[in-house]
Amino acid sequence: MKVLIHAGRPASLPDENFDYHVGIDRGAWFLLEDHQKLDLAVGDFDSVSREEFGKISEAARELVKLPAEKDQTDLEAGLDQVLSRFPDAEIMIIGALGGRLDHHLTNVYLPLNFASPEKISLKDNQNFVRYLTQGRHTIRKIEGYPYLGIVQVGTKRSLEIKNAKYPLKAEDNFADIYASNAFISETMELKIDQGKLIVIYSKDS
Repeated sequence: MKVLIHAGRPASLPDENFDYHVGIDRGAWFLLEDHQKLDLAVGDFDSVSREEFGKISEAARELVKLPAEKDQTDLEAGLDQVLSRFPDAEIMIIGALGGRLDHHLTNVYLPLNFASPEKISLKDNQNFVRYLTQGRHTIRKIEGYPYLGIVQVGTKRSLEIKNAKYPLKAEDNFADIYASNAFISETMELKIDQGKLIVIYSKDS
């Protein structure tokens, strides 16, 4: 099951097919404007007009209306809704990056709160973000994204990087964020003894 979540900022649709489409608040309206099906709409819908909300309500196969004051963000609630229906889904989130910095950072770190963050990714026109958990991983080069950034979360700086332009031994690890690395072949090796990694493929704007 492949799920696309539109989180509500203007975003280009990925050039691939998805089985299930979710709109978060204004993201539901953007999906309708792009002539996509709307399987699930989630949010307090404070960013759409009454007329737009009416059309979302009519088009959505299922709608979850959230209160304006709540302990979760709309996107977090949307992820909960999706994973309660499809626990093994592969989820791509668009419309979550940029804009207010607090929202941007919250969205980048949000997948780490879920049991299988490696099945969740974020994408915009300049970045593709994925997540890795404890262990050894082989990641593949993605055409069009020349740079690779790695953020360590709870790894106690155990990150090792092999087969990269800038390799790293765990004993030489001196920072929580490593930016502007690059592939020297089709694959790169990453290893952490604990914690998680935010892996950011990126390109210049």
